[in-house]
Order: sequence, then structure tokens, then C-alpha cells
Amino acid sequence: MALVMFYLLFLSLVVVIMSFSAETFLEFPPSALSFKWYHSFFDDPSWTSATWTSIEIGLAVAILSTFAGTLAAYGLNRTFPRLRSFTLLILTPITFPSIVVAIATYLGLLNLGLIGSKTGIALAHSIGAIGYVVIIVSATLANFDPRLEQAAKSMRAGPLRTFTRITFPLIRPGVIGGALFAFIHSFDEVVVSSLVSGLSIRTLPLKMWENMRHEIDPTIAAVASLLVLLPLLWLLASYLTWWRSNRRLKDFHPKP
Repeated sequence: MALVMFYLLFLSLVVVIMSFSAETFLEFPPSALSFKWYHSFFDDPSWTSATWTSIEIGLAVAILSTFAGTLAAYGLNRTFPRLRSFTLLILTPITFPSIVVAIATYLGLLNLGLIGSKTGIALAHSIGAIGYVVIIVSATLANFDPRLEQAAKSMRAGPLRTFTRITFPLIRPGVIGGALFAFIHSFDEVVVSSLVSGLSIRTLPLKMWENMRHEIDPTIAAVASLLVLLPLLWLLASYLTWWRSNRRLKDFHPKP
């Protein structure tokens, strides 16, 4: 297992090391170490603008897809077993080839006049991000005890109060995990973004792709190294959320 993990992570480690090169070209191992390519990234308005654009769109996608995906997962979990096959329809955008989804999304947004707008890109990314939220929240709801909701309703709590006070706090780790996956899905999307962004908007992945086509310098490695932090932050946030949830469950069910 250690060898497999080393094989999978070795290339990422190589990219991180090359990002500290002092040369004007990619070199491994670097002959000299420097932070100048990180300074180049933060001092270049085109890079920072693309980064903030991706963050803004990613946050919008996370909010929209988490809200819609959580409601969809909750509804599918509470409906008849035969109707749960609709989950496959929700997962279609992440099971079909990306280019097929991109073309279909482009045609839909073209009719709405949203091509080349942040709103259009956010809606396009949300189509696939909702599927990730549904999967994660549904897995969390599978371990949820419905008798807790019944107990709350027996004490005259309405559906909304039951969901906000009982259901949501217990499935919160899944909701947060789904939101993080939705953000990462949007932040890393290239194929759909390249079709619906037009000529006026450039996300960070599109900026990286264009720079790799025209010129390759260690700035690309610096950006890639920063992107490695995203899954690490996700793992840290997931662990903290799981740890807090565990603490609450232990407090809720004290040992005899």
C-alpha cells in the first residue's frame, strides 16, 4: 500500500519541487530554490483575476448544488423505493462523457442568453455538482435513524422544525462533504467551462490550459502546487467535522 501511495503521489511531489525552481524553465531537480514563481502568480493580475473568478463561481455552485442536492437526497430517501430510481437521472451528468454534457449545457444556456456569464458557468457546473451532493448526503441518510424524527413529531414539532433541529445536525457532515466536493468539482472544471465561458471570462483551469498551450514556465507548477492544497484542506475539514459529530453523538448517548 505504501508503494502504491508513493506511486500516486510522486508526480505531485515532483511538481511541487519544480515550483521552487529559480530557473525560467521547468527543471527537476531544481539547480537553485526560489519563491519567485509564487510571487509571479500573486503579482500577475491575469492569474489572480482567474483565481477569484473560480472561487466566486465555486462558492455559488457549492451553495446552489448543496441546497438542491440535499433536498433531492432527502426527498428520495423518504419516497417509495420504486421512485428512488430517479437518482440515476440526477447522476447522469457525472456518468456521461464531459463533452456530451458540455454541448448539451451550451445549447441550453445559449437559448437563455447566459453564454459568457458567471451565472451561466455556475449553472453549468451545478448540473454535475448536484450529483456529488446527492451521493454523499444519501449515504449519510442511509445511516440516519428515522425514529428520531418520529419522536420529534410526537412532541408536536413541525416538519421544518424537525428537519432543522433533528435531521440536519445529524447529517451535517454529509452536507458539508457534499458542498466541498461541489466546490472542488467547479474549481477543477475545464471542458464545460471552455464552451460556456465565451471570450470574456477565464477561470483558473482555463488560464492554466491556455498558458500550457502557448508557453510553459514554472508559474504553472506553482499554481498546481497551490491546487494540491485543496484536497488537503478538504481532508482536514472532513476530519474536523467528523470529530465534532462524534463528540456530539457521544454527548447525546452517554455511556451507562
